[in-house]
Amino acid sequence: MSYWWAFWYAVAFLTRLPTPYLQRVDTPVAARSLLFYPLIGLLMGMISAALVALAVWHNPLVSPWLLAALVVVIHTALSGGLHLDGLADSADAWVGGMGDRQRSLAIMKDPQSGPMGVIAIVLVLLLKFAALGSLLTAFPGSAWWLCTSLVAVPMLARGAIPWLLASMTYVRQQGLASPLITGAQYGRLLWMLVPMVLLSVVLLQTYTLMMLLVVIVVSLALRQVMIQRLGGCTGDTLGASIELIEVSVLLALALG
Repeated sequence: MSYWWAFWYAVAFLTRLPTPYLQRVDTPVAARSLLFYPLIGLLMGMISAALVALAVWHNPLVSPWLLAALVVVIHTALSGGLHLDGLADSADAWVGGMGDRQRSLAIMKDPQSGPMGVIAIVLVLLLKFAALGSLLTAFPGSAWWLCTSLVAVPMLARGAIPWLLASMTYVRQQGLASPLITGAQYGRLLWMLVPMVLLSVVLLQTYTLMMLLVVIVVSLALRQVMIQRLGGCTGDTLGASIELIEVSVLLALALG
């Protein structure tokens, strides 16, 4: 039963989708919720794909660039802008922190976004829009590319977060992701990895290896940067990682 509540805990934590009243929100439930992160990404991607398919059914001649903008809006709405907020806070801290750990952590706690945070959000959303538009323009009417860009990408990005959390120290004692720490164990996360890789093969086909390599390389780079600056991760940097992994995979697909 705890896995049932862990799934809904992950839904409530990562999205703004309606959930039943959570009868359990204790540490074991929060820890097990990490196993469902790829599934939540898959669910978000399927909702986006369904809405795009509905738009195409309504108007087969709809502009792919309008569809790309629609996907960006849907993804932002589904997440409630949570990961973009983490991206903004991280960008402000990386510039305003001037290399100092404590100053960087203090800036990330500030609820207001500075210029660098706004710039980071604009650039990431712009790149997502351009990459999705390029994919839909280059392969009009391709159901496979629709599945790849809308379903596989959010799944891979969220699936990388538990591994990042497992490989670093969580530097805040009472941070947003504090309850998740005990679930970030390599042995437990292997149960999440196998179905995620198999689904990636189904969705990405011959591009699977390349996309998994992109996720691994970007994740390792982000991990190194976080350790150098903060000595570990925070909820904000993990949210920023979701956005940066997503945009990296989309750009690799569009450029590849």
